[in-house]
Amino acid sequence: MAFERVSPESVGIRSEDIRSFLKESYKAGIQLHSFMLIRHGKVAAEGWYHPYTPDARHIIYSFSKTFTQTAIGFAVQEGILSLDEKLVDLFPEELPEKISENLALADIESLLTMSCGHEAELTTEDIENRGGNWVKAFFEQPFKYRPHTMFQYNTTGTDLLCLILMKKTGQTLTQFLTPRLFEPLGIKDVYCSTMGDRVVRRNAPYSQVEAGGWGYHMRTEDLARFIWFLEQRGVWEGKRLLSEEWFDRAFSKQIETDNEVYLPQTRHWQLGYCYQCWCNPYSGSWRADGLYGQFGYVLPEKDAVMIMTAAAVNTEKQLSLFDSMIADRMEEHALEENPKEWGKLQKKVRKLKLHAPWAVRQCWSEPLLEGRQFTMDNPAGISFEEFIGGEGHFGHDDLSLETMEFAFEENQLLISFRERCAGGENALAGTQTLRVGLDGAYRKSTLYDGIYFAAGKWVWSDEMELEVRFQEALGAAIIRVTFDETNLKLSVRSQMPEELDITKRVVQTLTGRLENS
Repeated sequence: MAFERVSPESVGIRSEDIRSFLKESYKAGIQLHSFMLIRHGKVAAEGWYHPYTPDARHIIYSFSKTFTQTAIGFAVQEGILSLDEKLVDLFPEELPEKISENLALADIESLLTMSCGHEAELTTEDIENRGGNWVKAFFEQPFKYRPHTMFQYNTTGTDLLCLILMKKTGQTLTQFLTPRLFEPLGIKDVYCSTMGDRVVRRNAPYSQVEAGGWGYHMRTEDLARFIWFLEQRGVWEGKRLLSEEWFDRAFSKQIETDNEVYLPQTRHWQLGYCYQCWCNPYSGSWRADGLYGQFGYVLPEKDAVMIMTAAAVNTEKQLSLFDSMIADRMEEHALEENPKEWGKLQKKVRKLKLHAPWAVRQCWSEPLLEGRQFTMDNPAGISFEEFIGGEGHFGHDDLSLETMEFAFEENQLLISFRERCAGGENALAGTQTLRVGLDGAYRKSTLYDGIYFAAGKWVWSDEMELEVRFQEALGAAIIRVTFDETNLKLSVRSQMPEELDITKRVVQTLTGRLENS
C-alpha cells in the first residue's frame, strides 16, 4: 500500500497550522529531522531537513520499544508465550541466591508496563560490576516494589523481552517480526543494534541480543506505516494481522506514571503508560516515544498520526506545540481548499534544511596542511567512522585508523584516511575520503558504513572545527583539529547534551605525527 498525498485542507487540517508548527519548533530550538502527518490514511504533509532524506534510516531510540511490544503481541496470539509467565521460571540460571517475594511475582506483563518492581534503572556500572552480564545485573537489582504497582522506566526490561522471545523462538526480534509485520507492511531494510553495540562488550553474555529497547534504525515512512497499522488496530489493506484483543490491552493505560520514583518528568510523561508506549492528553491517544524527539503520535478519535524524528532536548515543548498548533485545530470535516497557503507550505517543506557552519577561508593556514600525511597513534584501535559517527552511531567495524592526509580544493577540505583490518599486519582496508564543505554547505561522502555529511570552519590559524553528520545518527559529531609543524590532534564530542546514563558526553582524542618527521 502506498499512502496517497493530499492537501491538508482535504482532510480537515489547515496548511498554515502546519507551517506555523514548523516555524515555532525552529524558534523553540527543536531540531526536527523529518515529519509525516497522516489523516484518514492519507499524507497531509511531510518533510525532511537536509541532509536527512526520505530514503535514509534514522536512529529511533525508545520508539523501538513499541516494535518489541508488537512482537510480544504476535507471540501471545500464536501461543508462543503467556504474559503471566514468571521471570524466575524463564531465567533460572541468572537468578540471585535469595529470591525475594517481589522477584518471584515478576512476570512478562510487568516488563511491558515497566512495573517489575525496580526502584531505578540499571546503570553501566551495575552491568560492569556483574562482568558485563546485563541479565544477571537485571535480576540482582532490588525488586523493591510488588510487580504491577510502581512504574519506573526500564529499558533493560524491554531488552529482556527480546531475549525471552529469542529463547522461545530461536529468532532475533527482527527475524521474528519480518514475516509477521515488516513484509506485509512493505517495510524493508530495517536495522537493529545489539546489546554488544553499546551496552556491553561484544563478547559479553547475551551481547548478540537485539536491543529492542533502543536500537532500531528506520525510515520515516516505514515508521508511518507501522504506526498507521497500530492506529488501525492491527488491520493492513483489509486483512487482520494482529488480534483486536491485543489492542484493547496494549494501548490503554495500564499504570500511573506520576509517582515518587519516576523522576524527572513533565506533563506528557505524567499521564500514564500502556504497553511500551505513553498516554497522551486526548481520549484514547498514545505515542511511541524515543529519546530526543522520535515520536509516533496517535489520535484515534481524529483518525490521525504524526511521525517525527528530531534532535531535541525540550521534547515537552515539541509535543505541546503539536497539540496546540495542529491536533487541537483539526476539523471533523474537510475544509475549503486554500491554494495560496498550501503553496506556501509546499515551498517551505521543499526548502527545509539544517544550517551548516559558516566559514571564512584561511589562505595562510591551509598550505601548512596541504598534502601532509600523518601517522596516527591509535592504541584503542578505533576506526575513523567510529570516531566521527556521532550520537546514534552504534557498533564496531574491526577497522583501525592508520594514516590521515589533508588537501583543499573547490571550497572543501578532503581528509583521506587509511585503515587496517583486525585480520593482520597486511590486511589493509584501503583509503577513503571524507569531504568537508568550507563554504557554509555540507559535502556528502559515502564511507564503508554509510553516508556522511560534513562542513567545517577555521577558528584559529592552527585550528579547525568540523561538523560531521552520519545520516542514520542523531546529532553531529563536533571535531576539533589542531596542528603544528609535525603534530596533529583530533578531539571529538557529541553535539547532543548529556542525557542521564544514555548519552554520556565522552570526548575522544586521536593524535598523529607527520610522516618522516
